[in-house]
Amino acid sequence: MFKKYEIPILIVSIFILILILRFLFHFSFKNEFELGENVNLEHTFLRLPFKNEFQQYLYIENVLVTLPLFPEYGYGDKVRLKGVVESYVSNTDKEVLEKLIIKNPEAELVENRGLAVLKFVRQKVLSAYKSVLPPREAGLIAGIVLGAEDGIDLDFKNELKKTGMLHVVVASGSNVILVAGIVFNLITGLVKKRLAIIFTIAGIFFYAFLTGFDPPIVRASIMASFAFSAMLLGRQKVAMLSLLFSGWIMLMVSPKLISDIGFQLSFSASFGIILFQRVIHYVVRFVPRIVRDDFATTISAQIGALPFLLIAFGEVNLLSIFINVILLWTVPVIMIFGLAGGVLGLISPYLAQPLILIAYPFLAFFSYVVSLTSNFYIPLTLTSIFTPIAVIYYVLLVYILTSSKFKVQSSKFKVQSSKFKVQSSKIRD
Repeated sequence: MFKKYEIPILIVSIFILILILRFLFHFSFKNEFELGENVNLEHTFLRLPFKNEFQQYLYIENVLVTLPLFPEYGYGDKVRLKGVVESYVSNTDKEVLEKLIIKNPEAELVENRGLAVLKFVRQKVLSAYKSVLPPREAGLIAGIVLGAEDGIDLDFKNELKKTGMLHVVVASGSNVILVAGIVFNLITGLVKKRLAIIFTIAGIFFYAFLTGFDPPIVRASIMASFAFSAMLLGRQKVAMLSLLFSGWIMLMVSPKLISDIGFQLSFSASFGIILFQRVIHYVVRFVPRIVRDDFATTISAQIGALPFLLIAFGEVNLLSIFINVILLWTVPVIMIFGLAGGVLGLISPYLAQPLILIAYPFLAFFSYVVSLTSNFYIPLTLTSIFTPIAVIYYVLLVYILTSSKFKVQSSKFKVQSSKFKVQSSKIRD
């Protein structure tokens, strides 16, 4: 007979073994482009292509595709590409690599009815922002709320990268978790908790709709729906298991996600929320109640995703942690009023204007600080040392979580939290 603790270990081992076999099968027989191959494929732009002064470019599977600067492609555009796979040499600081490229293939724009509604809705929200705010602030709020980078000018994007704040304008799991927190906190006093969870999950997928079902947001929405539901029901262990199970399912369906930075950010941000949100909420009890929950959610997501946020941009400013501290509190405020204004903008731009204007001072402050601090740049390249840093970081997190002092503090927090709930219920009665 199995002992009590042996059954969970056996189940986890079986799941891990199945996943390893899936990886071995996928990476042994994966279908990639080959040198000299004539390709005829279709691509839908759910993200804008990268640009430099000479060309547009994107990656499809393992090959780089270059396109002329014009015509410019936008969200939802679908193109049919015809070309030949060639090789080119990529020089890095440490090595010379031979990679595959399709140079300037024939590109034919194809009608894409499937994303027509999404494109219309997205443009409607962006128009609401542009009608009220100056160009830089309009691009910033679109980036924070929707992860839409096309409205952010190149100079400001470089400033965001230098200050380590580029992550706030990239669609990621942090956005989804924050939206879930906002929706839940708005309706939790109006309906029962279980019904509030249903509305929250609906809100998560409505947000995914607004962002145009950007793949990182869709993946984060699935994980957040599992983990957030269990967490709100007060079962942290169940929430963690739900997160792990949803991640397992995604990797079984698409093993290549293991190296996808969007998947890594979504998973680690959800991990941080589950473990730290309640404690952070108690620590920041001095923050005004209107943004306290969302601020705690943002901070805990950043704690969980920190190593992946750093590696996502390859090089980090040593001062970025201080810049994040100065600016991060504005993100929930901008998200709340920007999202509400964007939704109302679908009905009428006049309804949206007051809410968007409330966000303007925070956007202006954010923009000013980024522009000012971008002049103080102390770079640190992390690519080569990422693995040991990430391992040390998460080992420290596990140590903190399992330490007796942390457990005592958590127990005190739970007691005080329960007392607060009792007092709140008495007030309601």
